[in-house]
Amino acid sequence: MIKRKMSLLLAAVVVATGVGTVTPAFAETTAQNLPSIYRAVPSISMAEEGDDFTFAVTAKDYQGQVQYRIWVQNLETKEWSELTDGYSEAVDAGQPFMPQAAAKLKAGKYKASIWVKRAGQKGAKENKNGDYDNYFTKNFSIQKDGYFANRVNLDNVEIKDSYTVNEFAKIVGQDNYKIHVLNSKGEWTYDPDGYETAEDSSDDIKFVEPGVYMIDVWGMNDNPTDAVKKQGYDGFKLKIVTVTEAPVDEIPTFEVITADTNAIPMQTLVQIKLDTETPEKYEVKVAGTALELRTNKDGEKVFIGVVNKTLTKDQVIENTEVTKIGDEDKEIPAHQIVTVDTNAIPMQTLVQIKLDTTTPEKYTVEVAGTALELRTNKDGEKVFIGVVNKTLTQEQVEAQLVIK
Repeated sequence: MIKRKMSLLLAAVVVATGVGTVTPAFAETTAQNLPSIYRAVPSISMAEEGDDFTFAVTAKDYQGQVQYRIWVQNLETKEWSELTDGYSEAVDAGQPFMPQAAAKLKAGKYKASIWVKRAGQKGAKENKNGDYDNYFTKNFSIQKDGYFANRVNLDNVEIKDSYTVNEFAKIVGQDNYKIHVLNSKGEWTYDPDGYETAEDSSDDIKFVEPGVYMIDVWGMNDNPTDAVKKQGYDGFKLKIVTVTEAPVDEIPTFEVITADTNAIPMQTLVQIKLDTETPEKYEVKVAGTALELRTNKDGEKVFIGVVNKTLTKDQVIENTEVTKIGDEDKEIPAHQIVTVDTNAIPMQTLVQIKLDTTTPEKYTVEVAGTALELRTNKDGEKVFIGVVNKTLTQEQVEAQLVIK
């Protein structure tokens, strides 16, 4: 469930960090119906030589599309150069956007002049470098490579380029993070739970509408200084992402491998294979009987079960129902670690996990990256069983257990 929008207190904090609305103290007076810079924030707060550095920008005072161009001045040499390669592509004025940098900056102190103009039109103002409607200036610094080595590592924060509706704003990283998301309406959504690991923070904010968003990741390592604690973050990293409608899942075709009426009197042993690499995302029923996903003797993942009637192969085909397992807002059930056996197979661990649910087939279970299979044990219980290619204690199994 998407969290409520940013409170006034958080808004004040965000503005204080420079991620909020800018007041263009150095900007020219905005003419009527001309776009001006509303927000201009460094794409990464701890920029070093070699980083892909630019600004996240939005415009105001204009309803159509705009284009951006960025110039930078080295404050020591006073020389100006262009960070971008001409004007950017046209984007909606209120849409968060990062003009692509065409150059990498050396260490030093700089002033940026960020230009904006109406898309496809000549700017209302002009100087020797070109035309523009309005501009905004902002000072920033680039440090030598390795300058922030003892701080939070923002280089290893991975943010996807695109997401789908109902997908969470998941990130990958090794420190602790808080995630904020800005939409094209200027509305913030945030995680109120405080700093968490990337895994823990990645199920807090869900995209509920298609559009263009800015993900703002605040980072802090395990040993922050008092100054960092007071500031509220060690560093931040921004990225523009696109959210699209989730594609309509096509139900895969299937093959009836077995329809055996001889194994059990008055019943039919059925084995069905789906034409997909992810059969665990589907449920298969024959004449109302749910089949279990198993690995057969040929190493193939197939659905196996016994139907309480005799059926020909054609009748099995006619009575087979394949459905996608939905996972929106799915609650993760409690679990029990039934077995952690390091003696059965040398240097490996046999694991058996039981979920507290009547529909375990709707979930996947992994331990240390190894997917377990849903099986029926000797007591008739549905459990997830598998062999992990390392020796683990029960505590380590618990720590590396992922249920989806």
